[in-house]
Amino acid sequence: MTVKLKLLAIIVALLQLWGLAAQQPTAEQQIQQASKVYEQALTQKNEPLLKSILADNFILTTASGKVLTKKDMMLNLTKEGTKYDKFESSDVLVSVLNEAAIETGKVHTVGIRGGKKIAETTRYTDFWVKIQGKWLLLAEHSSFIPNP
Repeated sequence: MTVKLKLLAIIVALLQLWGLAAQQPTAEQQIQQASKVYEQALTQKNEPLLKSILADNFILTTASGKVLTKKDMMLNLTKEGTKYDKFESSDVLVSVLNEAAIETGKVHTVGIRGGKKIAETTRYTDFWVKIQGKWLLLAEHSSFIPNP
C-alpha cells in the first residue's frame, strides 16, 4: 500500500470515528431524554417504564411535604383516582458531574390526583445517577409556585 493510500485510509477512519462521536448524545441530552421517559411513564400509567427509570432507593419529597418511595410511586400509578394528562416543563437546567446530575426546572401538571382535578405549577429538583450505563432518578423534590 502506498503512503498516499495509507494516509487516505487513516483520514477516512478518523472521519468515521468523528462522525460516530458527533452522533452520541451528551449527558445533558441523555438526562433530558430520561426525564421525558419519566413523564411518559406517569402519563401512560406504564409500570414497567416507571420501574425502569427510578432507582431502587428512589425518594420523592412532594410539594405538599409527603415522602414517597419507589414502591409508593408504583402503587400511586395504579390508583383509580390518579391520572396525569400532561406535564409542561420549562426553565430546565441540567448540571452533570461525572456519574451524577442535577436537573432543575418548572413544570405545569394537569390531571387528576386523589380523585380531584389538578392544574398546578411546581419547581423541581431531580437528582440523577448513572448506574451501569443508564441514568436513573434517585431523588426528586418539588415546591408549589403560587398562581399569580
